[in-house]
Amino acid sequence: MRLPIPIVGLILAAPLTVLTSLAPVQIAVAQVDENAPGPSGPKPEFEHFYVGRDGRQFSPGPGGTSIANPNYDRLTFLFSHLFEESTNNHFHSIGAYSITGGTPDNPIISPTSTNNRIPELYTQQPPITLVPGTGVFDNKYISVNTENEYTNLTIRPVNTLVDIAAQGDIQAQNLYNATSSQRWQGLLGDAEIALQLVSITPGLGVANSEGVDLFASSDTYTIGRGDNFSFTPTFYTASSAPAGNYSAQFRLWDVNTANGRTPIAQSGTFNFDFQVAQVPEPSTVLSIGVLGVLAFIGKNRFKVKAN
Repeated sequence: MRLPIPIVGLILAAPLTVLTSLAPVQIAVAQVDENAPGPSGPKPEFEHFYVGRDGRQFSPGPGGTSIANPNYDRLTFLFSHLFEESTNNHFHSIGAYSITGGTPDNPIISPTSTNNRIPELYTQQPPITLVPGTGVFDNKYISVNTENEYTNLTIRPVNTLVDIAAQGDIQAQNLYNATSSQRWQGLLGDAEIALQLVSITPGLGVANSEGVDLFASSDTYTIGRGDNFSFTPTFYTASSAPAGNYSAQFRLWDVNTANGRTPIAQSGTFNFDFQVAQVPEPSTVLSIGVLGVLAFIGKNRFKVKAN
């Protein structure tokens, strides 16, 4: 009796089936919740990271008191959160200077905060997945912008929202005016903004769009000047990199000291977390697929004899 499915077809199909069944186990991928708050349709182009200048001089303290904000007038790394109801749009500071104890008169100040990782820990999202690159990133796993939050790694000054808002984009308007005190609207002016690499997992690199490593010769790389620049880093590993998690920690610096200029104070430290997926070896997948074929054949032969 002829088998209902050609053996060759099974051999080709089985590895695909195995890959499909293994992938969710071996890599944690952020799932998109269609019911989650956020603008409908594709992500707005301006849903990314920003450089802000903290304009809030005092923070709320116990009993209605006010405490000096340790992050006041510092560069601050921000992420934009957008919602279907755009009046809820806001920024989250990532790794801002914070108070961790002490008293109002003698606070203990930390050069970061508990909210200092991307993806933000409260979301319980896995690290950003690096995917196979092409062109100058051939034979590498790289960061790319997907439908998932936090994957657009573009960095711009907050003031770049002004032109978008002026065109009538309500999402941009409400993001720019996210706080009643206009906390993040301070201009960067003549600041030259640089990323300083504080630490990085061995095997992880950071490059520009041409594939040139940003920190090959220095721990500091200037990404732009003033209030109207845009920079998108690409994080990468070799395609042979071991599966697992990779992280990089940075701070923002104003490196312009020309003519005795006083730079804007540095930001706190913040981290990007990535993952390289574990992919089954082709020989392993083929072996499992062949075993599946043999099991299928044996099962069908038993059915033939029984009939």
